[in-house]
Amino acid sequence: MAGAGRYSRNPMPGITTNPEMAQDISDNPVFASLEAEVAHDREVSAMRHFYTYHINGDVIGQQTLPFTLLIEQGSDFKCYAVTGSCYSYNAQVASSFPMPNAVGATAWAGRGLSFQLTDTRSGRQLQSGFVPAELMLTPGYGQMFLNPFPFRYFFYRNSKLRLDVRNRDAATRTHSFDIALHGYKIYTPE
Repeated sequence: MAGAGRYSRNPMPGITTNPEMAQDISDNPVFASLEAEVAHDREVSAMRHFYTYHINGDVIGQQTLPFTLLIEQGSDFKCYAVTGSCYSYNAQVASSFPMPNAVGATAWAGRGLSFQLTDTRSGRQLQSGFVPAELMLTPGYGQMFLNPFPFRYFFYRNSKLRLDVRNRDAATRTHSFDIALHGYKIYTPE
């Protein structure tokens, strides 16, 4: 270590005090490859941490709106799972759980949101079309947190994830959503 809190980028120290053995190891391409791999793993481990990106919004009925999530410039992001919650305060579109609305009265949450994800950096659509919230998000339109939806994708730094959100409900019914992408920020040396 080079000072408190700093990570040394020097090559791995020798693993033997025997000079002849050390020379044999350094001359062998297999050992050199293993040494480089271990050094790389140490570098990556020192340069990554768990992180959650969050996006939320409201969509009026019969509309499709784009929402954009910017992956920060300083690091790539490897996503492992997605969770989310959706809600609407409409007694007419009753589903399975009551929820207090803005004035404190209990109303019923309606269903109606669907999502489509696009990595704008590569232009890839990450789904074949709009997927209903209850098929992709947990707890979605429910109360119980089950399992995060496995969503494995590598986002490059400074890229954008576009989330198109469609509300299939009546034009007078607004739905809200909160979505979290869980994964690791990965810092790589410039």
